[in-house]
Amino acid sequence: MMRRLPVLIAAALVAVLPIDAARARSDLGKPAAAISPYELIVFEVDGCTYCQDFRLQIVPLYTSSPLGREAPMRFVNVSRSDETKMGISTAITIAPTVVLMRDGREVDRIVGYPGPLNFMKMVNYMMGRGD
Repeated sequence: MMRRLPVLIAAALVAVLPIDAARARSDLGKPAAAISPYELIVFEVDGCTYCQDFRLQIVPLYTSSPLGREAPMRFVNVSRSDETKMGISTAITIAPTVVLMRDGREVDRIVGYPGPLNFMKMVNYMMGRGD
């Protein structure tokens, strides 16, 4: 009986894996941009303490959330790039500023550092899921 147990376990796994593997393949082949038209652009500047706090406290929380998969986050350093050519409605004057884009156009923005929990609530609201 002891020799049959590993064989039975292996057979059970083989019977289940093809279904799960097929499902996983269909999800893995699609980049986030193909699933959602949203993108979050985080504008930051060199030496900004709040920008560093944003990366340390908000980014891990956001990128591991369903929101992070639906609206991927991209960073732009305004010290080194021209943000006026990115489809945003007004200039960036405070860092960090997070702009929610939909199909390449600005939907809304968060100016300054709101903290992790407020940030998540604000992004939910901007995407039409808030109260």
